[in-house]
Amino acid sequence: GKALQGFTAHDLGKNFAKAFEWTVQGKDGKPLHPWQNSWGLSTRSIGGLIMGHGNDDGLTLPPEIAPIQVIIIPIPGSPKAAEFANKIAKLLSGVRFQVDSREGETAGFKFNKWELKGVPVRIEVGEKEAAENMVTLVRRDTSEKNQVSTDGLVTKIKFLLKAIQGNLFEKHKQFTLDNTHEVSSYDEFKEIMAGKRGFISAFWCENPECEKKIKEE
Repeated sequence: GKALQGFTAHDLGKNFAKAFEWTVQGKDGKPLHPWQNSWGLSTRSIGGLIMGHGNDDGLTLPPEIAPIQVIIIPIPGSPKAAEFANKIAKLLSGVRFQVDSREGETAGFKFNKWELKGVPVRIEVGEKEAAENMVTLVRRDTSEKNQVSTDGLVTKIKFLLKAIQGNLFEKHKQFTLDNTHEVSSYDEFKEIMAGKRGFISAFWCENPECEKKIKEE
């Protein structure tokens, strides 16, 4: 029921230019303190990403900005699975991927670790998959799990990444719409603020005293 202030826009005047004794050359060739604007997009955008898409299992990164779009995890202790995972990796042209073949960690630990990091797609590879030329795909956004053939795998992966990107956008868009309320009275306004909260679209008389009263209450 709360919002994150995103792109802040401020007219900074000449305050910082004067404080740092920073000048530029004017049209007349003389130095002058320039006016400045501030358009803030910083680490708060990462906060918005975490709040908007994350859940109790950790991050959920949209595929278009995920550093690693696909994590390939061969079942530890199986040379056949590791060999097959490397074979799979060679098929993923145009996809940002990584193979986690580290020993000393269980498969379950690795699954949880990469869920926490928000990687959009997990490929699980075991000896059964290697024998049948199949892989198990797991979506981070829905936890949906499917077994697919390695034939045309990169096309299937790219389609899945696009589907995840669209689903995350539509899901949060609907969340925003569901939590945006239009009210026609101050009593309705207060009732929503005391309960579920969210965005409220309301008429305002443009009287500063009314605004002050709302802030106080």
